[in-house]
Amino acid sequence: MSDRRDLILILSSRVLRSIATGALGVTTGLYLYNVLHLSATLIGVFFGVGAFATPLMSLYFGRLGDCYGRKRMLLIALLFLPAATAILLLTSNYALLLVAAALGGFGTAGALASGSVGAIVAPMMTALLADKTNEENRTMVYSLLNLASGLAGAVGALLAHLSYREGFMIALGLSTASFLAILPVRDRYSESAVKGRCGSVNGRLDEKDRRVIRRFVLTGAFNGIGQGLVTPFLPIIFEILLKIPKGEIGNIFFLGGVAAALISLLTPVITSRLGFVRTVVLTRSISTAALVTLPFVNRFSPVLSYDVAIAMVAYLIYVMFRVVSLPAQSALMMSLVSQGSRSTTAGANQAARLLPSAAATLSSGAMIDYVALPVPFIIAVIINGVNIYLYTRFFKDVRTGRGVRSIIVE
Repeated sequence: MSDRRDLILILSSRVLRSIATGALGVTTGLYLYNVLHLSATLIGVFFGVGAFATPLMSLYFGRLGDCYGRKRMLLIALLFLPAATAILLLTSNYALLLVAAALGGFGTAGALASGSVGAIVAPMMTALLADKTNEENRTMVYSLLNLASGLAGAVGALLAHLSYREGFMIALGLSTASFLAILPVRDRYSESAVKGRCGSVNGRLDEKDRRVIRRFVLTGAFNGIGQGLVTPFLPIIFEILLKIPKGEIGNIFFLGGVAAALISLLTPVITSRLGFVRTVVLTRSISTAALVTLPFVNRFSPVLSYDVAIAMVAYLIYVMFRVVSLPAQSALMMSLVSQGSRSTTAGANQAARLLPSAAATLSSGAMIDYVALPVPFIIAVIINGVNIYLYTRFFKDVRTGRGVRSIIVE
């Protein structure tokens, strides 16, 4: 009963945070572009700072979560988003805006595709959930997490219909409530962990855990580059390319969030029938194909309404098939490593994905300003192809469910 209560509280925290980040993910770039009149290059720097800071803090806090308890580090990390939102509300100073980008994780790859900015809270939250589940129900719990988070992020996207200030105020309140929801959660791992030991011998990860981490780090790096090139700029691209108003952009991302959330419920069924690797290959191939159509939609039809419809369908396909494999990936990752290394592993995967995405985001802002719009999309397609290949190479014999650890690490 205690674990069930804690699972509900963790999911509630994620929902509250996701509503806030769903709003911020749509409106922050538009706010910088339309209200503060920053160039795409400066917005790229803003997103790049957030994308660079997030993985470094994810890695650091993830390791601290194994050393001193997931809940303690999670509570600290949950305070960063309210602080970042307060900065957006109170100042237009660019240096302070960069601080907000770092604290809030703005620009993290996949934020709009998953309905939330997981930022540095993801490793501790993932590990907390793993500690309160088992291999039989873990994929389903992560699917429910994605469902709740995606639907909440979709609701947050609708806040784009409000003024920027109203949206930021609501995001501030919800992100603060997300922190409060975690306070009653019990972290038994923290209570039993030896301070400073970090769940491993002499503070070092064992060889099996390191081998698993290396594989997820490499696949995560290419994943991050592919997403970082285009994802943070999608709202701006919709406005520049198709002249869609802010509220309508919010509607599009609302539909994307709902679609992505609902399809995540199918993850256990799809992975049980296709297996982990074939699920990744199929869904990410479809997602990548949809993504590359976006910069060309205004050439498909001389009628603007048709262009918007094509762009919306392409975006919905992109986000739906992008997130299908994520719950299975998280469950697989938590099953393959020892309990004392879970937060570290999640943090390493997060860092490996977001550091390269930060560099990609910085370069993408300049590309949008100075070269043809399709260029970053085409590069993203190539990078996603490499990412898919690495999954087939590293995890081709992996089965979801029991016995998966021995298959991959031996």
